[in-house]
Amino acid sequence: MGSGRLRYDLESHPPLPVLIGSVAQHMGLMAVTLVFPLLVAQAAGVDAEMQRRYLDLAMLAMGVATLFQCWGRPILFLPRTGCGYLLPAVFTAAYLPAALYAARAGGLEAVAGMTIAAGLAEVLFSRVMHRVRPFLPIEIVGLVVMLIGIILGVVAIKLMVGYSQSMAQVTLTGTGGAVAGLAVMIALAAWGSPPLRAMAVLAGLAAGSAVHLALGFGAPRPEVSVKPLLELIRWPLVVPSFSVGLLPGFLAGALACILRSFGDMVASQRANDPQWRRPDYANIEAGVLADGLGTLFAGLIGTMGLNTYSASVGLSVATEVKARRVGLGVGLGWIALAFIPGSSVVVMAIPRPVLGAALLFASAFIVLSGISILGQRMLDARRTIVVGLGFLIGISFDEIPDFYARVLSESARELVTSSLVLGLFTALALNALFRIGAVKSHRLVWSPAEGHAALHQFLMDAAAADGARTEEVGRIAQIAEEFATAAPSLAEGPVEVTTRFDEFVLDVSFAWAGGALQPGPAPSFDTGVDEDAMLNGITFHLIQRLADRTHRRTLPDGRQELRCEVDQ
Repeated sequence: MGSGRLRYDLESHPPLPVLIGSVAQHMGLMAVTLVFPLLVAQAAGVDAEMQRRYLDLAMLAMGVATLFQCWGRPILFLPRTGCGYLLPAVFTAAYLPAALYAARAGGLEAVAGMTIAAGLAEVLFSRVMHRVRPFLPIEIVGLVVMLIGIILGVVAIKLMVGYSQSMAQVTLTGTGGAVAGLAVMIALAAWGSPPLRAMAVLAGLAAGSAVHLALGFGAPRPEVSVKPLLELIRWPLVVPSFSVGLLPGFLAGALACILRSFGDMVASQRANDPQWRRPDYANIEAGVLADGLGTLFAGLIGTMGLNTYSASVGLSVATEVKARRVGLGVGLGWIALAFIPGSSVVVMAIPRPVLGAALLFASAFIVLSGISILGQRMLDARRTIVVGLGFLIGISFDEIPDFYARVLSESARELVTSSLVLGLFTALALNALFRIGAVKSHRLVWSPAEGHAALHQFLMDAAAADGARTEEVGRIAQIAEEFATAAPSLAEGPVEVTTRFDEFVLDVSFAWAGGALQPGPAPSFDTGVDEDAMLNGITFHLIQRLADRTHRRTLPDGRQELRCEVDQ
């Protein structure tokens, strides 16, 4: 058990009541995404019995994909699979437009086949992510997380007020229960004891559902029958079919899912590590691999694609329960429900407005997480344009849909299916454009007599121009300050200072004519000790502690060079 906000940290063992309650909360919040495969099945024109079987298989896919993601270790012949955080997998709107189109054009067979293709694309991409890191900078991840939070929040409010896009009106029939459930969640999260905060969403779902029924609104009753267990395990449900014409929409969905899972995993890393400094890309690659395997499995059993669930990140932060065991319990829970006859009817019986309240509650934490990730970067004019225009153009997709329906060609509309995809594509395009001819190094001829202030200002200007991370820039500034204290006794003239900042490393080097900065004698009060050498040795030791790597050498022209690298 942790302390403070990390009440139940990643590898903790929550008590059984907390474990069961947390599993139930996440599963309840995830249940709303079962609407997506239900819509796809209806678009394919299948009967009620096939819809029931489709939902059963959808629950099985969620369970297996969640286990992949939360495992975080090698599986058989595969490398490390899954990020290992409490990050369940759910059905995603990123694949919904393409899946609906495929369902109408080629039935559930086409949906299954193209989902397999999307899963394979994610798996392959996970193996080359390290090569495209410069094109996926942290500010775009922060933008994606923030957009996801906003999109989920808007979806949540529409669920709460009963908004119907086809009829362009609200019903308000279940809003009372939704508001009551949201009030309980907020009250317990803000003023409840730690055990009550851990159960905030579950208590809110129960209270909201009770109020919903008390106000005279019945729970939804899906028209599906209950069949025995053997009906579920008949496989395959459909035989996958493939169509090149349907591929672009699913590949666009896969790219959106990769960036969304990227953002979710960065948010999870940040939530689980108070000393978080930079994304763990090995962890992210393992998570993207698991995301692709989950989607691949979903396609093989006949359902649509999945993705990590941002709302669960927000829920784990809100309840302070972040134990990986909860994620494994969620995966096993969905697999068990898939094999329990009639469970799909029970899951779909949770009032949708009340589910919307839970989604809204979690979305607030996701938005804040995205803003926090953006705050890690010193945003220069280029990065400000990337984030600002990506955000504004992205949200315009939902505000003026008629405009995009008129100006985008049919093939473009298959690619740009949501505000998240539009905002993401805009930011990626601008980032790629601004990388052309971008200045990545800066040089200053500095005299030790000028003092540290001039050197500090140069580093701050260079860091702002290159959009370096705030915390790492602070370490570089400390290194420069330590060097400035030793420079008067070392340099016989000006010092050439060179910086090079990129997505991976902040690099500052000092070149001067004179003595080398090197380890000195041990600190001593003896009168015969060389004080300059002793103090310079202390300075060198401090610089080594501040930098991730240091390199010393004598240049061909006889000058000394000290190069310091700080990872970001």
